[in-house]
Amino acid sequence: SKRKRQILSQKNTEILEEFYQSIIRFPYPNQTSRSALAEKCGLTFNQISKWFSNRRNKDK
Repeated sequence: SKRKRQILSQKNTEILEEFYQSIIRFPYPNQTSRSALAEKCGLTFNQISKWFSNRRNKDK
C-alpha cells in the first residue's frame, strides 16, 4: 500500500526555508543543525534531511 504523504505546516516550511536561505552558498547542513531543526519543527531527522534534499533539487 502507498504511504500517505505528509504536508508540512506553513510555520515549519518557513523555518526550514529561512535556514536554507541562510546557508545558500553550501546548502548541506551538518548533523547538529539538522537535529536542532528536527527538534524545533517537531519532525524526524530523516524528514529534515529529505526536505533539504528536495529543496536542493528544486534549485537545479
